[in-house]
Amino acid sequence: MTHLDPQQARIAKLLDYLPAIHTLPPFMARISYTSLDRILGIPKTKIKEIRDYKISDYDDQGKMKLRVYYPTQVKPKNQKALIYFHGGGCVIGSINSHDRLCRKLCEDSQTPIISVEYRLAPKYKFPTAILDAIHAWNWISQHLDDLGLTDHKLGAGGDSAGGYLAFLLSIPQSQTELDISPIISPKFLYLLYPMMDLRGLAQSYKNANQGVLLTNTLMDYFSKHYLNNEAQKELPLASPLLFSDLSPLPETYILTCGHDPLCDDGITLVEHLNSQNIPVKHDHLEDCMHSFVSVYRMSRRAQQATQLISKRLQEIALL
Repeated sequence: MTHLDPQQARIAKLLDYLPAIHTLPPFMARISYTSLDRILGIPKTKIKEIRDYKISDYDDQGKMKLRVYYPTQVKPKNQKALIYFHGGGCVIGSINSHDRLCRKLCEDSQTPIISVEYRLAPKYKFPTAILDAIHAWNWISQHLDDLGLTDHKLGAGGDSAGGYLAFLLSIPQSQTELDISPIISPKFLYLLYPMMDLRGLAQSYKNANQGVLLTNTLMDYFSKHYLNNEAQKELPLASPLLFSDLSPLPETYILTCGHDPLCDDGITLVEHLNSQNIPVKHDHLEDCMHSFVSVYRMSRRAQQATQLISKRLQEIALL
């Protein structure tokens, strides 16, 4: 394995002196996660416009936030737009923690982005995040005119747990197990180091025990809070690599990083897509760690990698 980029490694080592996220209660872990991105992550990118919306959540118990990002050269019609689900293991993260990433992706790729704030565990356990994701997808699909995105073709994407939620939107088998299903299918998928298997069987999962932002211990923390019991790890809705038939999937972009417990699962997903003749573009960054965007200011390699994922979004969003 190639060594981790020295600047990313240095930051990860310094963060070891702070309380580890997996030792914190979720409400404090969320503050820590967002603060890290604000201090070390991507500077705020100027874009044309941002609009915030509130819609009902899946079971109408409260309101769910949406944030729409419009690039400076947004087209009124016949373009693609990305519905983005943030990472954080379905336990931490928000549209605010990923605001700067969405700004940059939006402007650099000239692609409108709709960021979704779904409900989090442990208050809202599995499968609430999935239900909210599908509900938000359907609402957005039905309100493109109101959002200024008339006739835009929608793709789904996200990082880590957000990639997991986006992926499930495209799997018909997953929808038969739920009380809600997408009214349309995504035209493309954009998956940044996606969370694909909570069983933690891969070698990369076992190796990621220190010196990176996402460790196997932190993944176990997320699983414990997200799932109702250990047995649910064996469900395809929790570990989507267990789905055998992926043939309905659209054109897909997948990013994996060498220093990431989720790395091997992402590569396995690429292999499954290739074996089923599904168009897939895969970038593997051997010297980067999961969530490198969170240390953007401190790592030139993270900056280069961020430019790459912006370019890939632009490419997949071209008609």
